[in-house]
Amino acid sequence: MKLRTPTVLVATLLLLCGATSRVAAQVAVTPSAFTYQGRLLENGVSAQGAHDLKFSLFGDGTDGAPLAASLTNTAVAISNGVFTTTLDFGVDALTGAISWLEIAVRPGNSNGEFTILNPRQKLTPSPYSIFTLKAASLSGSLPDSQLSTNVARLDTEQTFRNTVTFAGGIRGDGSALSNVVATQLSARLMERLWRIPIPFVTVTNAGNPADVNGKGAVAYDFRIGKYEVNNIQYAAFLNAVAADDPHSLYNTNSAADIHSGVERSGVAGEYFYAVKPGMGHRPAVLVDFYDVLRFCNWLHHGQPSGAQDATTTEDGAYTLTPEALAAENVLRNPGARYWLPSDDEWYKAAYHQPVDLGGDFGNYWPYPYRNIDAPISEPPPGGVNSANTCCETGRLATDVGAYTQSRTFYGTYDQGGNVQEWTEWTSEFQPLRNRRIRGGSWYYNEFYTGTNDYEFDTTDYDSESIGFRVAGRVER
Repeated sequence: MKLRTPTVLVATLLLLCGATSRVAAQVAVTPSAFTYQGRLLENGVSAQGAHDLKFSLFGDGTDGAPLAASLTNTAVAISNGVFTTTLDFGVDALTGAISWLEIAVRPGNSNGEFTILNPRQKLTPSPYSIFTLKAASLSGSLPDSQLSTNVARLDTEQTFRNTVTFAGGIRGDGSALSNVVATQLSARLMERLWRIPIPFVTVTNAGNPADVNGKGAVAYDFRIGKYEVNNIQYAAFLNAVAADDPHSLYNTNSAADIHSGVERSGVAGEYFYAVKPGMGHRPAVLVDFYDVLRFCNWLHHGQPSGAQDATTTEDGAYTLTPEALAAENVLRNPGARYWLPSDDEWYKAAYHQPVDLGGDFGNYWPYPYRNIDAPISEPPPGGVNSANTCCETGRLATDVGAYTQSRTFYGTYDQGGNVQEWTEWTSEFQPLRNRRIRGGSWYYNEFYTGTNDYEFDTTDYDSESIGFRVAGRVER
């Protein structure tokens, strides 16, 4: 090929590419860059020194518009005719189709025009590896670390922000949803069907002796809620079983009460329950004793959705017949999976720690924070002996578990503060037909949190400072 250089010197330049040139597979500078190596001759003699090289990418060997912006590499060092330079046309330029390079040259000390060399050089396969950076070319395995955060993965939690369409059924673990046709469910029904997690701790050391006051002996291992039941969990319960609410599981004073975290909308048969802003993790309150037993029945049945009947709230852990309710002698059924903790179960979870495992003399602490001193009333997170008791939190409940360092030996939180908690029926006060309330709260000072403090209330009493936690059998 003959060309006229900027110095008017006629020379023949040969650029050896195609089959005789090498394109290095290594990546330089950016993921879409590659190194290009060629040989430049002037009148049959190997070129020497710096030259400016201009590269343009085309989809045709003789015609067409450039596929990307041209690249000009200045002062490229040439030794014995051989040069190596880096080209980067971007990820989108190389699509997998055949491409050609148009190369132009001028001396490195010149500001003149480039001379285009002919013919265009067909790219050898290596640069097409850039195409593998695009999902359109993907074939085979790709490491998780290379996936965008917008790509759903089977072994991680996912958040979908737009419509998700499934062609077949949706299956869970077999204990809840199975073959649900999503297009036939309303948003409210989907929420009513959704299962909520209840974090538990296991209370071991079965057969422990009672405290000096006769409390805390439990002959079996059991589980108890790590936290008090919160408004998110209680609202899910209401949405599952209280579209119509014949047993008044929702207190109609809740909407206006600053201590309650749930509000209701709609009409009977289509009631819908929402958590008030900022109240989701605060304890559920304004619940009476039988509201709590119905919540336990619902858990026992696997959190079903439907009317308040024997399959959802009226039987299971407790049989709530009109006769039993009138006699006020509802007892836990054999085979219950979840239940309201008995006075002894609640007491053991709060205060027990065997002395040989670091507990206080007599195996029980006087306060539920592994301490002989009354807890310190202060805002969360506090220290290892802090609680939400009157009145450093503005006489309001805090999020369950907010006192992250203040826990019992078995790992529960807030048994000495936040809200008082219902416990199961006890024969000690059968003539009064009352139920025992345990633990401290934002309403009372820290001295109400000890082993010697408790209260009794009637089963229909619902207070803004009383909530609950649940217990359950150990899953083998």
